[in-house]
Amino acid sequence: MAERIDGSGTPLHPIDLFEQLVGEVETIVQRLESGELPLAEAIREYQRGIELIRHCNAILDEAELQISQLRLGSMAPGIEPAAEALDFSGGEDGDLPFS
Repeated sequence: MAERIDGSGTPLHPIDLFEQLVGEVETIVQRLESGELPLAEAIREYQRGIELIRHCNAILDEAELQISQLRLGSMAPGIEPAAEALDFSGGEDGDLPFS
């Protein structure tokens, strides 16, 4: 699935992307629960919802991995945790965490 971009053409931060995807899933659920969709469209919407949920899970898995690495790094003697990994503003080169 392609990364989404904001209105300025900049890729969305993973947290913003996650929130946007969750919003889309909620909209799909509302449409499906309305019972007003023809069967073929309901199936397409359901399939799209599953794809969005998988993408959300991938974002959460990456965040969990990063948090685990930070926790392990802070527990190991003589190793400083990667504090820059928590910088949600992006680096000088525009790299974002979780990407």
